[in-house]
Amino acid sequence: MNHPNFTNSVEITDKAFYLLRGNDENTWHDYKSNELCEWTTYINNGVKLTALCNFVSSVTQYYVQDINA
Repeated sequence: MNHPNFTNSVEITDKAFYLLRGNDENTWHDYKSNELCEWTTYINNGVKLTALCNFVSSVTQYYVQDINA
């Protein structure tokens, strides 16, 4: 099954995500989906950010790569 890999990631608030993401036209990296969710990956200043939208619960979660891992 095609799914996002959140190894070494930490969930963050939407406000923190948008602040770290910056201009999405410059930081967008990848988009994938499956029958249950979709996720978009951004890379800004060497840090990987992911937004995951769950279709079943209608909830979007935001993750940032843990730079200490």
